[in-house]
Amino acid sequence: MYDIVGARRLHELSTTEQFAEALGLSRQAVADVWGRARFAMERRELAARRAEPGLASAAWPEIPLPDGWLEDLLASQEEAAEQFPYDLLGVRKPPLSHIHIEQDLQPLSRNAARHTPRTKGPVPNLAVALSSHDHLFVTGGPGAGKTTLGRHLVRQIARYWLRVEGAEDPWCREAVVPLRVTATDLQTRRPFHQQLSDAAGRTGTLRSAVPADRFAVRPYGVRWLVIVDGLDEVASPDDRKLILNNLAREIRPHGAFRLLITSRPLPQDELTPLRDQPSLGFYTLAGFDSVQQLAFAERWFAAQGVEDPAPEARAFLEEVGHAGLGEVLQVPLLTTIAAAHRSRNPGAPLPRGRVALYEQFLADVATARESADAVDKAFRSRWERRGQGRLAQWLLDHRDRLVTHLARIRTTSASAPLLDAAVRWLATTLPADLAWPDGAGEELGQFLMQSGALVHDHGELFFLHLSFAEFLAARDEAARIPADFPGLDDWAVEIRSPSSRNRVLFTLALWARRPGHDVTLVVRHLLAGDLDHRIMALRLITSGVRLGEALEEAVIERVVDLGHDSDHLDRYHGRGRQVLRELSQLRGNRRLAATLRRIAETDGLNASLRIGAAASYAEVASLTEGVALLQDFGRRLPVEDALECCRELEALAPAETEFRARLLSDVLAAPTASSWSRLTAAEELAALGRTDGLAEFACSVLAGSEENGGTLKRAGQFWFELEGPSAAPRVRAAVAARTCTRDWAKAALAHVLFLFGLVEEALPLLAHTIENSADDESIDDVVHGWLDQEGEKAADGLVELLRGYEVWNSDARPSIAVDLAGAGHRRQAAEVVRLSLHDPDPDTRHNLGLEVKALIRALGPESADEVLGWLDRNRARTDSYAIALRDLTEAGAKAGNLLPLARRLLCHPGSRHSEFTSAARVLLRFVPENACAEVLAALRDRPYGGPALRAALLPLLAEYGEAAAVRTLGQELLADPGLVDRELQAVVTAWLTVEGREAAAEVVNRVRTAVRLTADQAASLARLLTAEGQPDAAAPLWCQVTTDPETGVETRWQASQELLASGNAARAEQALRTALAASRAAGEVVLLRRLLAWVCPPTGSV
Repeated sequence: MYDIVGARRLHELSTTEQFAEALGLSRQAVADVWGRARFAMERRELAARRAEPGLASAAWPEIPLPDGWLEDLLASQEEAAEQFPYDLLGVRKPPLSHIHIEQDLQPLSRNAARHTPRTKGPVPNLAVALSSHDHLFVTGGPGAGKTTLGRHLVRQIARYWLRVEGAEDPWCREAVVPLRVTATDLQTRRPFHQQLSDAAGRTGTLRSAVPADRFAVRPYGVRWLVIVDGLDEVASPDDRKLILNNLAREIRPHGAFRLLITSRPLPQDELTPLRDQPSLGFYTLAGFDSVQQLAFAERWFAAQGVEDPAPEARAFLEEVGHAGLGEVLQVPLLTTIAAAHRSRNPGAPLPRGRVALYEQFLADVATARESADAVDKAFRSRWERRGQGRLAQWLLDHRDRLVTHLARIRTTSASAPLLDAAVRWLATTLPADLAWPDGAGEELGQFLMQSGALVHDHGELFFLHLSFAEFLAARDEAARIPADFPGLDDWAVEIRSPSSRNRVLFTLALWARRPGHDVTLVVRHLLAGDLDHRIMALRLITSGVRLGEALEEAVIERVVDLGHDSDHLDRYHGRGRQVLRELSQLRGNRRLAATLRRIAETDGLNASLRIGAAASYAEVASLTEGVALLQDFGRRLPVEDALECCRELEALAPAETEFRARLLSDVLAAPTASSWSRLTAAEELAALGRTDGLAEFACSVLAGSEENGGTLKRAGQFWFELEGPSAAPRVRAAVAARTCTRDWAKAALAHVLFLFGLVEEALPLLAHTIENSADDESIDDVVHGWLDQEGEKAADGLVELLRGYEVWNSDARPSIAVDLAGAGHRRQAAEVVRLSLHDPDPDTRHNLGLEVKALIRALGPESADEVLGWLDRNRARTDSYAIALRDLTEAGAKAGNLLPLARRLLCHPGSRHSEFTSAARVLLRFVPENACAEVLAALRDRPYGGPALRAALLPLLAEYGEAAAVRTLGQELLADPGLVDRELQAVVTAWLTVEGREAAAEVVNRVRTAVRLTADQAASLARLLTAEGQPDAAAPLWCQVTTDPETGVETRWQASQELLASGNAARAEQALRTALAASRAAGEVVLLRRLLAWVCPPTGSV
């Protein structure tokens, strides 16, 4: 009764109508009132539901027992993660957990030009990084341990869920469900949760498939931790961009996913989708230090059954050093290969250098298979019984050649399934009277696995490690490059790309080792380049290439110069330490040792350079003398440099803590040292267990005259780590004792006060920070600090504080609204946004895009009409409409909410191409029957931008199967005399999508009929087709490039290489002979004859 009278509950409609009749009222009138009342009550209920706080992070002690489907998934993930990732035949293959060594992570600057590690700040482990950021992007070089890192984390978390006895506490403080996928699993355009479902089915040993909708939501309110491995192994930058854009869309507050992405370093422009994600941390994996090297070696030899592994491990590490394999000590994969070689060949010397180590390893695995001859014999007998003995023998004779072909495919197109590529290669390479039978792909995969370099699992074929494919492809390329090395310029250019450096190094090193090749040709070319090229020359030495004493000295001399002969010193700024690390691999080099010592002892040089030289000297010449030099520096150099000495001493002599502790104490006590340096010293002393007086030091920083906000925050956090909330009274007193505090310091002190729960003391500083429009980061800090302490009360307080807010510098309200929505306070977020939107000040209209974003975060899809109204009333720019369309789509808005926004963008003459295509996507998704005609009409009504926009639309129309429109737009583009490469590639890619890959040859013929391709265009198109796994369709284009007299010599050699690698030597020969018959110029005849002799080595002269 009281609920009904108080308008909190309704009778059923039928009951209400009976009351109406009794009172003499119209049934229809009462039904109308009842309907409006129900609508209002349900709207109020929905608003209350939206105002509820967001999902809090789950805690490990509270997780339930997993249901059957999740138990199956976790067991499958745990089993797959425990598998040692390299099939090192001939040794005991240990479980990964038996030999795993936790590695350090080095924080990276978000905008680091080369993913250069920060030189300041502590080196955390993965647990620290996971606590600091919701999402991580972790880079590392080849074999640095990226895959192992993800596997171990998955195993650790899965075992905790499954309550396995002895399970360790997960590194991730928040309870999560782990799922490891490869980046290639995410190349499809299917929804993210569907991609995860597909990947889970391919990973491990699931008893039954997990429905895709399970991956769209949090299981038990717990987020998924999706570990995306091997982003760099996706060869195409466009495919990587697609994956990164998709992953960036999943980085959102209170989403279902946390992400850990691993990759070799990538070009910075590719990381644009991730750069503005504040919850994403960038790190790089540090190599093994001396303690980790010994720990790994001991675990390895224990897993191989050595009774006393410690002396064996020490002997192994000593031998590695004597063999010139210093870099092996830092790279986990190379350490593993070397250890496996020692286990397989006890007493045999280690190969000298990286290249020889790979060469020996691949030779070992090719012959170390148990019963290898018996397996090959059984294969031959099985096919003889089928009447195909000649086919089996041909395969056995050509297995290495096929594996090399697959290595080339793998290094140029990670998306091409290797088993399919192998079948295609057989179709084009087998003798005419032999054919590979349909449906025998699985048997082919098992056969190729016997090479030792490949693994066949769950119907897929892949290399043990990308670096093995790089080595095999490089060996093949090096064998084809003539002694005068045409195309060397192109190879040198690739050195600038971090993802291709390993393959370039292998190729140059293997070419240099071939008889009749003069390595001086390559080295001089590299030394004429910039510092990256000189470092590559140095790596040839450290990889085991013998240059001769004089040439080695020339390389070292120019590398030590650190680019000082360049007019672009800023490009090399801060890279001196990198160069010294590279030089430290040349152990025992007396001339280098003398140079390093001279640098270390020369006054006037940069102190950091001198310290690095001393550390490198310790590794190249004498550990004892190098440590002594560093200790002397620590005593004599300014205190700011003593910290750097401490870090080097920790790496070289970790057990010697007393000297470091004294040095750190001196820094802490030095009045001339900056507060930042003294804090660093205090943190490192705490790590050594020397905590006396450190809290008092932190107190002095907060109470003193320090105005740097970052320093004050760091001091407060350090104090909190030392003593926790119990220090709150002293923190209050320290802040109160300050005599002067400026704006930036006030924001930092508010953050510290909130950290210790001192809300009343922090609020005036927070109000000052917001009212004075401090920087966004400071405002975010104080807002989050208050919300963390008082939740809903703080959210209401922020709304009241902002009611009288006056904008004088920049409007903080939209970003505060985003923070409120992100913290789950959606009602308050909407109120704050509306305060901003109702502000009549025209200077605030530039915030419209952010205001729209905040309103959608606050209210979700229900905000659509309100958002559209604000945009229309303010005559918003197209970018604001595009933001609204994107955010509403991600929020799950329906067609009725999205189509008006999409049509405004589509019809606006000034919408950018990306905005136009995003609007077109919405139409194609929700009104497919009329969308294509509507999009094309809007395209033709635009006053400018026709060809480029057509090219941008093609992949979208192809994705939605609009074949007729794709063909029409493609023909229009091909008819344009200004056709450029990216437009040409867009046409071909779209036609292949709608017509199928089997139509590739026909597509090429159609293009060549419509367009007179330049040699550059033909080469560009040929590379695209090769990357798409269509080398035969690319062959006529490569033939055009090879025989075009206007094309550079290097490009023609490359085209010939591609023809040979794809099994099209006969076509290359025919094209060259045809060109020879028509050629008149003597120089061209000579070049054509050389190319022909290379493609088809003659028994006599050509």
